[in-house]
Amino acid sequence: MPKVKLAVVEEHCCDGQKLAIDKYLQVGTGISRQLLVIGESPASNWRMSGRAFFTVDGKIVPTGKNLLINLKQIDDRLDLENISFTEISKCFICNNRKKLQACALKNWPHFIEQLNYIKPKLIILLGKETTAIFNLLAGSSLDIGRVQEVNLFEKFYSVFPLYHPSPLNPKRSQNVEFINDNIKEIKKLLEIK
Repeated sequence: MPKVKLAVVEEHCCDGQKLAIDKYLQVGTGISRQLLVIGESPASNWRMSGRAFFTVDGKIVPTGKNLLINLKQIDDRLDLENISFTEISKCFICNNRKKLQACALKNWPHFIEQLNYIKPKLIILLGKETTAIFNLLAGSSLDIGRVQEVNLFEKFYSVFPLYHPSPLNPKRSQNVEFINDNIKEIKKLLEIK
């Protein structure tokens, strides 16, 4: 597979244009389709490879390896390639994290369209920042580590915030405990027997 070179500069798709439903949306298959995992904003590897959590050479990035451990803890059939996945912000902010909240706010209507398209039975939010932004925009007060229900525009969603699975995040190992504490509810929501 040829390597794709993209400039490592900010890319703001939140500048007023109408986005395609699949802009940074991976649609899952099978039992995984109704599990929607949400990250902060597109990573360089996703932009270059066209696949969340993979390099252009098809290798899983370290964050993906850690998330995969959590997915397998729920059910062996869950995989990085068969879950639904998107970002709360569709903009590539590079290292300019100050723009994350503003971009997510501008992308919120598109994000809601993606929710309506996927119709998830369970949403997993990756990280404290993603959870904080979701709480702000959804008018909720979700806690990390607990499945909770949120009402968005007269639709109810079960949401499970976790610590970000990045190898740089020392709290990521607590996700195993959080999943164990919520496993019955998670399996019930995803209809896993």
